[in-house]
Amino acid sequence: MLLTSIQQVAPFMSLASQFAPTGTLRVGVWTVPYFAHVHAGGLRGIIPDLGVELARRAGVKLDLVKFENPARITTAFRDGSLDATFVGITADRAEAIDFGPVVFEIQTTYLVPAASAIASIAEIDRAGVRIAVPAKSAQEAYLATTISAATLLPIPAETPRRAIELLQAGGADAFSHVAPMLAAVQGGLPGSRILRGSYFNVPVGIGVAKGRPRAVADFARIFAEDVTLSGFVQQSIDRNALAGVRVPT
Repeated sequence: MLLTSIQQVAPFMSLASQFAPTGTLRVGVWTVPYFAHVHAGGLRGIIPDLGVELARRAGVKLDLVKFENPARITTAFRDGSLDATFVGITADRAEAIDFGPVVFEIQTTYLVPAASAIASIAEIDRAGVRIAVPAKSAQEAYLATTISAATLLPIPAETPRRAIELLQAGGADAFSHVAPMLAAVQGGLPGSRILRGSYFNVPVGIGVAKGRPRAVADFARIFAEDVTLSGFVQQSIDRNALAGVRVPT
């Protein structure tokens, strides 16, 4: 049975006020191309789709709050200015955000220059290989525990152009990011190649503010489970033409 109303978890007025205490559900949106983009004065994309549906089912008004990087989303939860988000799950973000189930996953791989001898993901972790990676990202957290020979070069998450500049100048040998971001920036490095496969699927989960009643977490969990099972997330992936993004199995 599909979840259609917050009333299926708790009395409407009580839970609505607990989930959105200001009367408006404030959903943090990281404005990277594969999550959201500005269109006709508003936001379009898979995260806005999820935010709109979450507010609709909760029966509250919606405010999609734009952020240029996930670190600022985490800070906003700490200072109490957000109610919910959909973002990659990492240990540092989980200190400020209560995460529920994964709603979709994003494949991660590497972009290498045309002249690179690296032909596969398996060839990345070698001495002398320098990997540009978004700082404080799910990819960096994963690579920090799995890379043993190569060197990580953290760059600001909101400026992937910096990684392209490093590759062009010979300051890095590979750029690690999610597949849709690599596809978006590949044109800036003629002849570059995106390595096939995925070394890690970034789990993007629903997150709610800490300290809210258990019923809020229950509603978020039921919502996340339903939008994945009902086909809602897959429809959004297809509508937004998101390569490398998939519903968890």
